[in-house]
Amino acid sequence: MTGRWPVIIGGAERGSVTAERCGAYTLISAEARAEAGLVRLSLYGAGRELYLGVLAPDGGGLARLRRRFTRSELASFAAEPEYAAPAGLERSPAPGDAAAPVEEAPAGDVGAGDCAGDGSEDGELWYSAPDGTLSRFDGRRLLVALPAENVRVPAWARGVVRRINGREYVVFPR
Repeated sequence: MTGRWPVIIGGAERGSVTAERCGAYTLISAEARAEAGLVRLSLYGAGRELYLGVLAPDGGGLARLRRRFTRSELASFAAEPEYAAPAGLERSPAPGDAAAPVEEAPAGDVGAGDCAGDGSEDGELWYSAPDGTLSRFDGRRLLVALPAENVRVPAWARGVVRRINGREYVVFPR
């Protein structure tokens, strides 16, 4: 999947989303005017939805998102994209439709890296590896985040489970 599509927020076109091949991955980048604050963004086409992540303000009047997908992650979408809009829409947000919802994202939802690693919404810089792990340097040590869906940890270790780009990870210092 490669191309360029509009970002529709609040019933109006606010920016664009592009998809391009990046090695074995597809890199999806979105940019829109930051009027809506944090927005969970999805790509829509043929009645299907592909969750992209959090579109967050960059401090310069724009909101940005960058995320890479594997071929298997994109296989479930299996549609030609038509537009991007807030996640969870039940109908197409036609331009001028003021009823199109804008969903704000929780503060703990942060983004993962792209081909070279990019900044997440809270200022953390995560680098992703082909095996799905993430890593970053916090100023004192290297942190490694391992994907973990619905992982059980004891109450005293709840802080090791974090949501990064909409997925659960267990974060370990190395």
